[in-house]
Amino acid sequence: MGSFFLTTYTWMRERRGPALILLLALLGGLAFLSSRIAFEEDISKLIPVNREAQELQNVLKSVNFADKIIVHLQRGDEGRTDDLISYASVFLDSLAHSSSEYVQNIQGKVKDEDMLDAIDFVYENIPLFLDATDYDAIEQKLSEQSLAEITEQHYKTLISPSGILAKKTLLKDPLGISFIALKKLQELGFREDFVIKDGFLLSKDEEHILLFIDPVFESNDTARNTPFANTLYRLQKRLNTQFEGRVGMEYFGGALIAVANAQQIKKDIQFTVGIAMTVLLLVLVFFYRKLALPLILFTPTAIGGLFAVALLYLIRTKVSAISLGIGSVLLGITLDYALHILTHIRNGNSVERLYKEVAPAIVMSSLTTACAFLCLLFLKSQALQDLGIFAAVSVLGSAVFALVFIPQVYQGKHEKNIRHTVLDRFAALDFHKSKWAIALVSIVFLLGFFTYSKVGFDKDIGKLNYEPEELVQARKRLDALTNLESKSIYVTAYGTDLEQVLQVNDRVNARLQQLKSQHKILDFSGVGAFVGSQKRQMQKLNLWNDFWDTGKKDSLQRNLVAIGSTFGFKPTTFNAFYALLNSDFNTLPLQDFKRLKTIPVGDFVNADADLITANSLIKLDSAQIAPVKKIFENMPRTVIIDRQGVNERFLGNLKTDFNRLIGYSVLAVLLILALYYRSF
Repeated sequence: MGSFFLTTYTWMRERRGPALILLLALLGGLAFLSSRIAFEEDISKLIPVNREAQELQNVLKSVNFADKIIVHLQRGDEGRTDDLISYASVFLDSLAHSSSEYVQNIQGKVKDEDMLDAIDFVYENIPLFLDATDYDAIEQKLSEQSLAEITEQHYKTLISPSGILAKKTLLKDPLGISFIALKKLQELGFREDFVIKDGFLLSKDEEHILLFIDPVFESNDTARNTPFANTLYRLQKRLNTQFEGRVGMEYFGGALIAVANAQQIKKDIQFTVGIAMTVLLLVLVFFYRKLALPLILFTPTAIGGLFAVALLYLIRTKVSAISLGIGSVLLGITLDYALHILTHIRNGNSVERLYKEVAPAIVMSSLTTACAFLCLLFLKSQALQDLGIFAAVSVLGSAVFALVFIPQVYQGKHEKNIRHTVLDRFAALDFHKSKWAIALVSIVFLLGFFTYSKVGFDKDIGKLNYEPEELVQARKRLDALTNLESKSIYVTAYGTDLEQVLQVNDRVNARLQQLKSQHKILDFSGVGAFVGSQKRQMQKLNLWNDFWDTGKKDSLQRNLVAIGSTFGFKPTTFNAFYALLNSDFNTLPLQDFKRLKTIPVGDFVNADADLITANSLIKLDSAQIAPVKKIFENMPRTVIIDRQGVNERFLGNLKTDFNRLIGYSVLAVLLILALYYRSF
């Protein structure tokens, strides 16, 4: 091994020109490849991904509630409701002008024509939105006394000033059946304490407006979401100044938190690496009293890091920035090899002796360290795998380059009279002969042996997140308004066949309605009451046909004609309603529901090439979580998603992987040492 490095050293000493050209070409190539690598700032990349975790991650991706950016407008002391609506209108116009390429959809603003389309859609497919309990309510309206009261009320409405607007609806649906069906929209996320006014979603006290932005890009796509976030904050600053004292606006959402995390990660990496390099540089300058020597020592570390990043680009093309940030601890490790070599030369030893005595030890030291880091490849975490590759290649590359580079640029001929520093005197102490040192190490070991098991493992991945103070305060204010932070879990029906998934979701929805009526959950949002499977739709059509038999339809028409005549209504007044009762209804495909702009079906049902999911969001108290989980855990083709529980499970797997990693590392190091020393 020493002869190889000595031969390389001799060749380079005799051919300085070609060696320099080769070095510059190597640096240029490594710098070019390293500059092309892309970084990910997604903290979830730390989570191990096994088969179970991958399935859960795929399902989690379909739960796109967390990807929304919530825009909260709040009326100030000097503001009025008109100011709120004006602010919201200006905001939407500005957003459409400046960031349309980043916005997929905005909820919370409903156009009149879209609302009318939704009402017409429900009316034209009325049987699909009625349950058995709804027919009990309809039955009560069919008595002669009830019909007389309903007709009288319609007459008063029609002769009032608002009658012109209500006429079309009353004539088409005198029994108000479509309004019974429209209540199902509340289970799609419309809360009772919010109302629609001038097309906006206002709180009942008219002091708040909520808008929900669906970004084009996923939350973890921070590179493309960063300019969008910057535009939002500029717009917020401008409009808050324009409406100062009257209306204020703030944001909250996963995409904004991810962008803040990405920016903070970059700052932290720059800060930690900068601090490490500054401290090391100061120590080395203090020790050697020369600026050139620290620069020589840092060169192999820089080359090793460049080589590692270039290799990662060829393997991954995109790596976790977190892994490289953690890799900053390697500065001290890789610097040690250069220090050993330079100190050996500084003490007057020859290059031949360096390569004979020191080179094997440095190569073995770097090899064992690199193998220990490569054991991270056994983990299923991409970020830790990136760290393993980066660390192993950096350590090994720095050691080899230090052996080749430092003897070329540092001869030590001016260091014959070495002035001993404080560090020299400290290093000269024989700690292995000191009883006090041995006693201190023994005490520390015993303390660690009896207390290490008391150290807990924090499974809360949320503590890895950085959340700016303005987002924290926005979250608290939204919680006060919408109970945003109340415990939420998801029940997701999944599969590869849409009809099967919707059938499972039908059963989930029925169970959730039962739990809500029994007060075992606070509330839930789901698509099941509005969008059913083909099987469930057929059942609802049969309910309609069984209820509206010929005798009941004829009796209703006779009574409406007779009672209506007393108020001056013609026999043909409700012909549109009679035609509805005699219509032939059919089941509808999912796409027909998704075309409605006022109904966020896409938030609940996702159909990708590999996976179809139907999600239901449950709001509940912490004490209700375990019983509710138990109810659904045995339901086929469903998964309960408690984000905190899932993260704890994933990070628990990471803890198990780390325990195995210790075994792998010890085995790898022992094997290398046994092969090198030929002695156990």
